[in-house]
Amino acid sequence: MPPRRITIPKLGLTAAAAAILVAADPARAQSPAADSLEALTVFRENIDAIHKRDHGRYLKTYLQTDQLTRGGLRGVERGWLSWTARTETNPAWPDTLIATEMRVAPLSPGVVYGVYRYRGINKGIPAIGVSERIFVKTTAGWRIAFTASYPDSLPAR
Repeated sequence: MPPRRITIPKLGLTAAAAAILVAADPARAQSPAADSLEALTVFRENIDAIHKRDHGRYLKTYLQTDQLTRGGLRGVERGWLSWTARTETNPAWPDTLIATEMRVAPLSPGVVYGVYRYRGINKGIPAIGVSERIFVKTTAGWRIAFTASYPDSLPAR
């Protein structure tokens, strides 16, 4: 069963609210622990693809529908076809990315929230922050339905 579409106004969006953007197929529901483990596997795949600058592998971790949602300090954007990262021939990979404190938490059957802290260098500029994902279970497997990154001014732990 394809995901249900829910229209969200183009306003600020928290990760918890983003979880409702794509409803996973309840018939495919597993235990929260199994969902979390499978989402974590895709999460690690996504970060590893960034480290290895593997554009094709990176894109495969995302929901490739108009339900894909990207957020950040500049607001919310929706849709796979409008995502410039999809067609970039030379993606703007960070020079360095260190992902720490990677965690996942089940939100509902087939929907898992993920977060990690990052440190890195992008175009010679140091960056620290938090990146969030929402993973949904689809007929094609687990995919990222929501992604956002926010710079952080808190001191590193």
